[in-house]
Amino acid sequence: MSNAAAPRERNPFLEAVGRVTVAGAHLDRALLGLLGSLAFEPTLLMHANAEGTARLIELCELALKCYDHHDPADLADVKDCLARAKALKDKRNTVVHSLFMQAENGNGLEAMRPARKTIGHSVTPITIEDMESMAKEMEELQSDLFRASWNIRTSQTGMPRMRRPGEPAEAASE
Repeated sequence: MSNAAAPRERNPFLEAVGRVTVAGAHLDRALLGLLGSLAFEPTLLMHANAEGTARLIELCELALKCYDHHDPADLADVKDCLARAKALKDKRNTVVHSLFMQAENGNGLEAMRPARKTIGHSVTPITIEDMESMAKEMEELQSDLFRASWNIRTSQTGMPRMRRPGEPAEAASE
């Protein structure tokens, strides 16, 4: 007689929530890396290490204002990444900080977040596919943040630029 427990049934909903949560944590790490590229200030980085996504985005935006010696194309790339990070942060928060229930129409789920303690909940319809797509978007943004972090410093370091996927090799070396 074997003492091995029967394998648990997989729960696609919980797996999707977990993927969004992990991708959000990796996104925070990528934002911290971007901040290090924008403002190489060890004290700021130490302080920022414990900050959440919204604050990391604010610190990156502040660093862009304080250190304006960057190439305009690289600056636009960083700003685009930060705008995408803001939008994904809000979507991620809907998944991570919500209570879920079956949608009234029977299709999918509804994410309920407290609007205010006295008002009730705001409800956002969401599906497992939406959550999987969100996690994939965050993973793509992490890659773009790494490239933007690298490229923003190439003028100071003399290192070659990283190109976007599909970008011709000549465009990256300019």
